[in-house]
Amino acid sequence: MQSRTNTGKSIKRELIIESPQQYKDAAEAEVEAESPLPERAKPKLIEPIDYENVIVQKKTQILNDALREMLLFPYDDFQIATLRRQGRYICTTVPENAEKEAQSLFVTECIRTYNSDWHVVTYKHEDYSGDFRQLPGKGVKPEKLPVHVYEVDEDADKDEDAASLGSQKGGITKQGWLYKGNMNSAISVTMRSFKRRFFHLIQLGDGSYNLNFYKDEKISKEPKGSIFLDSCMGVVQNNRVRRFAFELKMQDKSSYLLAADSDAEMEDWISTLNKILQLNFEAAMQKKKK
Repeated sequence: MQSRTNTGKSIKRELIIESPQQYKDAAEAEVEAESPLPERAKPKLIEPIDYENVIVQKKTQILNDALREMLLFPYDDFQIATLRRQGRYICTTVPENAEKEAQSLFVTECIRTYNSDWHVVTYKHEDYSGDFRQLPGKGVKPEKLPVHVYEVDEDADKDEDAASLGSQKGGITKQGWLYKGNMNSAISVTMRSFKRRFFHLIQLGDGSYNLNFYKDEKISKEPKGSIFLDSCMGVVQNNRVRRFAFELKMQDKSSYLLAADSDAEMEDWISTLNKILQLNFEAAMQKKKK
């Protein structure tokens, strides 16, 4: 049994001592229980930063910064104008000496606000101070994106210009829309197997001709395929599968089946291609003689 008196109060506790360490821990706990709690320090109030004061103190550093426009306001951003207050009545409802005779500060300020003019502040760049989704000009897209030309494209253009040099010197050229049939031997040619393609007949630098076909009229792109007319044996009409169709027979016993939109276009293509085949035949004979 152990008793202890503290400021007129008696505290009695019964402890069963089993070891010296337990006695020491019990004594320290008793001292901590009787010690008064420390007073909590009040949090220090932090004043908000004075923006104008910071700008003045670091004026030199800000002026030398590349992103100073993000901190400084434009000098011509706002304008202040004074508008005369317009009364809604012919005679004012406030007596002349009401402001001087008013005994309450609240009444005085109300009368002064009612009789004072308006000061209007106009911000020049106010449209750019809101949400980025509401910025002026949003949604206005250029009519056409600029074309980026790379060195690879320039080299390709040079090669294409060199390839079509013979055409520019008076060679035969022709272009237009045709229907190209699928000539796979495992699938029979039907109306559905024809695909509309844009064909461009060009003459290469060595005088030979290619019949390139594209998905659209942009012939500056890489063609989907080419028909080498040097390997063509003849062009004949073939209306068994489709109207206005003609067939290009190649040396390896394969063929290309094409179709035009009208009979006149078909005849024009057949005539042009046969003319090229005739020129190729004459050029080959001349080489053989030499």
